[in-house]
Amino acid sequence: MLPDLASAADEEKRDQQKTEKPADKVQSVEVSGPGAASQRRNDTAAKIVVGRDELLQFGDTAIADVMKRLPGVSVVGSDIRMRGLGAGYTQIMVNGEPVPGGFSIDSLSPDLIERIEIMRTTTAEFSAQAIAGSINIVLRKGVSRASRQVKLSASYVDGATAPGATLEFADKNAGLSYSLNANLNQSRNRSEPVTTETIRDAAGNLTDLRQFHEYIEFKTNKISLAPRLNWTMAEGDQLTSQSLLEFSQSTMAGRNVETTLAGSSSTYPRNDYRSSADITGIRSDLSWNHRFSPDARLDSKLGLNYNKRVSDYYFDGYSTTVNSPFIRNVVSDAIDQSLTASGKYLWRFNDEHSLAFGWDGGLIRRSEQRLQYDHNAPGSAPGSIGFLDENYRADVRRLALFAQDEWDISRQWQAYLGLRWEGLRTAIQGRTMVDTNTSSSVWSPVIQTLWKLPGTEKDQLRFALSRTYKAPVTRNLVPRRYTVNNANGPTNSDFQGNPNLLPELAWGMDVAYEHYFDKSSMLSISSFARRIQNVTTFQLFRQNGEWVTSPDNQGRAQVYGIEMDAKFPLTLWFAQAPAIDIRLNAARNWSRLDSVPGPDNRLSSQVPLTANLGLDYRRTDTHSMGLNFNFQGGGRVQNSALLSSYTSVTRMLDLYSLWKLASGTQLRVSLTNALHQTAVADDAYVNQSSQTRSVATPRQTGIRLLLEKAL
Repeated sequence: MLPDLASAADEEKRDQQKTEKPADKVQSVEVSGPGAASQRRNDTAAKIVVGRDELLQFGDTAIADVMKRLPGVSVVGSDIRMRGLGAGYTQIMVNGEPVPGGFSIDSLSPDLIERIEIMRTTTAEFSAQAIAGSINIVLRKGVSRASRQVKLSASYVDGATAPGATLEFADKNAGLSYSLNANLNQSRNRSEPVTTETIRDAAGNLTDLRQFHEYIEFKTNKISLAPRLNWTMAEGDQLTSQSLLEFSQSTMAGRNVETTLAGSSSTYPRNDYRSSADITGIRSDLSWNHRFSPDARLDSKLGLNYNKRVSDYYFDGYSTTVNSPFIRNVVSDAIDQSLTASGKYLWRFNDEHSLAFGWDGGLIRRSEQRLQYDHNAPGSAPGSIGFLDENYRADVRRLALFAQDEWDISRQWQAYLGLRWEGLRTAIQGRTMVDTNTSSSVWSPVIQTLWKLPGTEKDQLRFALSRTYKAPVTRNLVPRRYTVNNANGPTNSDFQGNPNLLPELAWGMDVAYEHYFDKSSMLSISSFARRIQNVTTFQLFRQNGEWVTSPDNQGRAQVYGIEMDAKFPLTLWFAQAPAIDIRLNAARNWSRLDSVPGPDNRLSSQVPLTANLGLDYRRTDTHSMGLNFNFQGGGRVQNSALLSSYTSVTRMLDLYSLWKLASGTQLRVSLTNALHQTAVADDAYVNQSSQTRSVATPRQTGIRLLLEKAL
């Protein structure tokens, strides 16, 4: 039987196939190891499956910390990237559905995740908004037996202690299974970045030199609930309800003190700021799977998403000439809602050949209300109050139709053909802007093939050709102005959206060679190439004396690279070696944007190099330990003819130690970012005059304790 492509609906299909054909039990992917390796090896679509055991290995509390260790994945801040490309080039999905606007990936606790699927090439049943690739986060699935587990954790970073707790409850009764995963945690950290601003005139003479010393404290309290209910009916139909409910409260407080080393100071050389935000998120889907015959099946899903953020922000700026401070208060709320419906009809000719047809549509709405109060604004009379009332609503209607053909042509050759049409229609209206309506549609053909080399069961080749695209994000379309509070300049500009943005379109090719030493050990070497048109770049200009950045479609880009991924035990090479498992992956990425002069005209600040080395040592049956060294390259990027940016190299070392104390009880101790390397980044503007804004941010080492107990 040809293995199905990974998706939330397909996972349900595998669950039912396990009950229908005992031989299919080897396809289970509920944990890492042989199941995950088998799925990666046999699926026609090129993907990497990372199981739950590996995800929880270091006791991480943030999904971004897990992602940085995965093959071909880099993390910049909280932006998760494939091929080194962020800014929407990488598609993030939860249970096969693209995450909606307003959704923060860090809101997901790793304890709520069953597995992560990394898909280098798109498939017709998933959205084609995946130029760099897709990462599918699959939440905890159904259960095979009753279980209860509690986890208590505490982390310590830079003098701040943050507790956490997780409760897992699951049971099964005849055809009904249910589970509840609850996570409650607090995160606390602080940052002390130092910003240096240097301005020179046309002759190269220093005119201004300033240093800004900031101290920022962050605190977040979060609770997450993931209930799931699965009902297998007497006729074989399956009805599944899965939800994710989240609520968080965050606070931030900071102060910024400027030291003027040369020239004049900024408008507010001393300022304080603080903010609070409450976020409520509800994500729920209802799936129905019906089998018309042994060879015909319908998978359908109805999804609902609601995310609301309410925030309150204060900025107090103190100048050198005015006694009364400038006070800015911004109260805003943003609501993201979506209703989606999807379905797939699967028809199998035989165990080697199947056809599928489906649809995927939805209505997505984002609304935002923003009230801004300015007290004692520059140039106004003392005691004056300025008022700005802005709101907008963006409606996105999406419809996609797809067909795909999966065929085991022979024992050595598997092929996949897919075609997807996807249309988008966006309508934006607001109090202070002109109504805007845009529409676009894309045909996305996909070809993938897997060839198992004759004469061996260990070697195979992959090839894929696909068309993908990247739709403009709502923020870039809305023609409203986002202003900076202090020191407006070419490297610290305001931002304004562009309602005339077009989707970026790309053709892509992927090739890979895979060698499997055994059922859980492998080596993969792959390469890729993308050609992108209508690339979105950011144009810098002056408007009423203020610097403004706005997105625009400019030119074409070529993206290409090579990746390597290997997993094996040391005993594979040395029979008497200790029980050490080795994980090794690396990716080298290149790109060129023809509308920007070189050198260093990489696309969207692309991360040029990522690498991971992981070691896991089973010292005894009750004690194991391990480490992971992560390297992420940096360098200078030419963003436009006049603007460039620089990011320093990142090196991170994480360690863990796990003790199995008694039946069902274990203690995990982990050390994060043991190298605590300072991060350096800058933005530079060079014209007749020049300006550079450089930020150095020290990073801290953290320690985490996690006690797990099966009840």
